[in-house]
Amino acid sequence: MKFPKRANLTAEVPTSSMADIAFLLLIFFMLTTVFATEKGLQIVLPEKGEEVKIKKTNIENVFVNAEGQVKIGEDEVPLPNIQEKAKQLLALNDSLIFSLTVDRRCKYEKLIKVFDELRLANAVRIAFAPPKGEKK
Repeated sequence: MKFPKRANLTAEVPTSSMADIAFLLLIFFMLTTVFATEKGLQIVLPEKGEEVKIKKTNIENVFVNAEGQVKIGEDEVPLPNIQEKAKQLLALNDSLIFSLTVDRRCKYEKLIKVFDELRLANAVRIAFAPPKGEKK
């Protein structure tokens, strides 16, 4: 008994539905992806032209120089001790406002670290002041 010869069969991948599959995968990932939104610094800016008179006894100046060294009032304070110093000052005067002045050449990272340390000390009133000699 002789069997008929089979024709050479070649394997083929059907590409007619490939575009549909790619489109469905694209929709799936677009719907299931969660994008992280950064909130940034929570700062309330005053209205234009709004000015408030504050007693000098209720203001504590915080200076950050170009190298990132911090001065609170006249005392130089290392970064890890800012929270403790701010808590001491707030214990003496609970309506204290910290006026944060940062040198233009200071790294942004240092500004954020100082700001975070003040916030960790429960300082809710922090004002950003321009460096001396700069126009507002």
